[in-house]
Amino acid sequence: MANKLPRLINDSTARPWLKGTWPYLAIFLFALAIRLIYLFEIIDHPIISILLGDAESYDAWAQEIVLKGWIGERTFYQAPFYPHFLALIYTIGSRDFILIRLIQALIGSVSCVLLAGAGARFFNQKSGWLAGILLSLYAPALFFDLLIQKAVLGMFFMCLLLFLMSNTLDDQNQQLQPGVWILVGVVLACFALVRENALILIPAIGLWLILYFRKSGLPKIVMRALFLAIGLMIIFFPVTLRNYVVGGEFVLTTSQLGPNFYIGNSKDATGFYRPLIWDHSDWKYERADAQALAEQDLGLELTPNEVSDYWLDKALSDIREKPSRWLKLMGKKWLMTWNATEISDSESIYAHYRFSKFLNALGQISHFGVLLPLAILGICLNWQKRKDFWGIAWLWFCFAASVALFFVFARYRYPMTAVMLLFAAAGVTSLFRHIANKQLTPMAFSVIIALMVATLVNWPFVSESAMEAPTHYNIGYELERRGELAPAKEAYLTSVSIDNTSTLTHNNLGMVAMKQNRPEDALRHFRDAVKTKPDNWDARVNLGIVLSQLGRKGEAVVQYEKVLRNNPDYNPSLYYNIACYYSVEGQVEEGMKWLQEAIAHGYSNWALIQTDPDLQNLRKLPGFSRLTSRQERGFE
Repeated sequence: MANKLPRLINDSTARPWLKGTWPYLAIFLFALAIRLIYLFEIIDHPIISILLGDAESYDAWAQEIVLKGWIGERTFYQAPFYPHFLALIYTIGSRDFILIRLIQALIGSVSCVLLAGAGARFFNQKSGWLAGILLSLYAPALFFDLLIQKAVLGMFFMCLLLFLMSNTLDDQNQQLQPGVWILVGVVLACFALVRENALILIPAIGLWLILYFRKSGLPKIVMRALFLAIGLMIIFFPVTLRNYVVGGEFVLTTSQLGPNFYIGNSKDATGFYRPLIWDHSDWKYERADAQALAEQDLGLELTPNEVSDYWLDKALSDIREKPSRWLKLMGKKWLMTWNATEISDSESIYAHYRFSKFLNALGQISHFGVLLPLAILGICLNWQKRKDFWGIAWLWFCFAASVALFFVFARYRYPMTAVMLLFAAAGVTSLFRHIANKQLTPMAFSVIIALMVATLVNWPFVSESAMEAPTHYNIGYELERRGELAPAKEAYLTSVSIDNTSTLTHNNLGMVAMKQNRPEDALRHFRDAVKTKPDNWDARVNLGIVLSQLGRKGEAVVQYEKVLRNNPDYNPSLYYNIACYYSVEGQVEEGMKWLQEAIAHGYSNWALIQTDPDLQNLRKLPGFSRLTSRQERGFE
């Protein structure tokens, strides 16, 4: 028959993927068993009940949905799918983090089956089965599947998308499959509501549709595109309409494009996430800071779209100012995207290695640095068949580019590893086939390239310890908030044993020591905090407080004065405390000066000023009564 589609890599892939259902059932059960082993190993660890970073925000959002309704009151700032997924579980079941993890383990196991089915069609049955097994054993997959994080849904939708794409290859007669193309659109839209950067896959798949099916003729290409668009609109239209109703403007999905692009591409960008205000790393500040800073700069009240446009313009201005700097930054982010290190934000896989021997063991043999070289091997060994798989390679590249365009996290790139696993499985099966057929020359060439990639991807571009330490800090912080001081201290100590340069960890160790009534230990930790970051004014004030409690008031005043010289508006109580010190020491003129500064900066506890025995020497001064009486009456 004329105008046939290109042949698949192996004719056996033309068979229905469900032929021999039991291997896929076996993959599902195997993947589920692996995840349950991991879950039961950590089930008694405090990490199970602790929500860190974005996990806390998703939980709070889900609870708000349950209490206040599913529509909400503001334009979506972050991707809404996962919080609504949690809200559904809370509504039908309960707010049980074990239950959530069990459901996600099931979803992750289904992803393994879908990937196996996609691999069977794109390559062959053995490659498909191996791809499913590799995802089952992939250490980051276990880690992300059991986190209260949206990564599990990102991988699910990517695997489902690949499976649906593989189904379009079956139509050798160029007959339209409206249902499949509508489902592709629905899945793409859902994917974008989990991970906003998945929006890049819409034009990527559009290009694949045009080029791969070009022999079918323009009318059929247009019809496929139309069905794809219908699927997209089924999901996007109600979301966009909802944003318009509550926010008064058209926002396709979310309004965080501008702030995130600025964070990833400004002149101060490093490739990593950094909050707009350095000490506002908590999720609660993200939206508010983006809006407040933009409105403060422009002197106007701004809509969500206007806030996004402000930060986008600001980032583009920085890029135009020095394009070479931005290109260098993009090169760095591109390398980070393809590096073996799993770059984390609030919760790191390397910290979880300490909690699970099972995960740690898998992580030594099944990680990004192993699978990427195998994927390159698969591409090389099947290069002559590239016309059949260039589409998924194109999706892989586009998704990686969307990660590098902003800032790099392991969970951001995680969905693209589905394609990597397909090629890795094809690499392993092709390697054995070349050995069996004694095709040693092309095999040797491909292996050399794969080894070169292995060297590059496993280069210690980013420190694993730098990724691990913040997780232990975050755990300690949450435990301290709960009042569990002993385990909080252990978490903080683990963090500083990995990275001794964190001023926040040293400061919080000091706070724990103070709560445990161990001032000498607190003094040591606060000194370490100030040493690592001299302009950490909170730590310096804490150092002063503990020095004062130990009777070393002169040393305490030195710390307070350093704070106020650099940050005059820090706290008017510091001025007052310094005034008291000089009053007690008999340096009344100096004490009066500091009392005047305290009042000028807003100190207004007049009752204490009039009765505090530490100010007894100041009350003898003629100016004292005039100063306090005028201020009490409201005079300047």
